[in-house]
Formats: sequence, structure tokens, C-alpha cells
Amino acid sequence: MRDLIRAAVPPNPQFERERIIAQAPNPRELVFLLGLLSEGENEAALVLELVATVAAAEPDAPVAHIVDEAWYYLRTSIDAQWQLDDGVPCAAAALAYLVAVLSERLEFVAGSRPAVSVVPSAESGRAGLLRSLRDEFSFAP
Repeated sequence: MRDLIRAAVPPNPQFERERIIAQAPNPRELVFLLGLLSEGENEAALVLELVATVAAAEPDAPVAHIVDEAWYYLRTSIDAQWQLDDGVPCAAAALAYLVAVLSERLEFVAGSRPAVSVVPSAESGRAGLLRSLRDEFSFAP
């Protein structure tokens, strides 16, 4: 996420970009503010952070209901009509999806260096990506 911020915010001698990035308490929020995550993707990332925090504090704690929430945010950010899903939500697939999408957006932003971050909304195929990642990670909780 810090690389996304660096790519989206051009260097400016009057803006202490590196210090701000290094000290940012939550780079996910900066990535969202720069438009590199949609609202649903940002919510899913936030919920996945919560899953990681809970699992680190209490490895046996039930987190399926939290993963379900992250999955819902991703599904609806991809396609508002994708309300019903018969597949089991998968945290690993959701995280892999976010990494893939952010990597794609990093390449776009780093290549064009716009003054204001404009990320294309090529959402076609995103549902297929998330579903295939879930299938690939179906063995993971």
C-alpha cells in the first residue's frame, strides 16, 4: 500500500511524502483516499485487518462471520447485483483479490503518473477473478 501511495502522489519538495507515508498509522486509508480502492474494497480490507487482529490475539477464535462480511463487501463492490452467492467465503481469496487489484492499479498509476489519481473502473472480469481465487484457495479457512 505504501508503494501505491508513492506512485499516486508525485514527489514534491514542499510535501514530506516519505515521512508522511512512513508515519501513516493506516496506509489502507490513504490508498482509499487516493482512489486506489473502491469503497467496498476498502471495507473488505478493513474487515480482513480485523480478522488478522483477532486471529493473532486468539488463534482459535471464530472468524467465519467476519470473513463473510469482507466477502460481502467485495462481492457488492464488484457487482451490486451479486447479492446472493452459494460459495463459501474465503479470506485468503479475498486478500489475494485485493493484492491483484492493487498491483494492477499500481502499474497503471506508476505508468501514467497523473496529477490526480484516476483509476480505470474495468470491473468486467473481476467477479470471475474473485470466484477463481476462491476455488484456488478453497482448502483455506
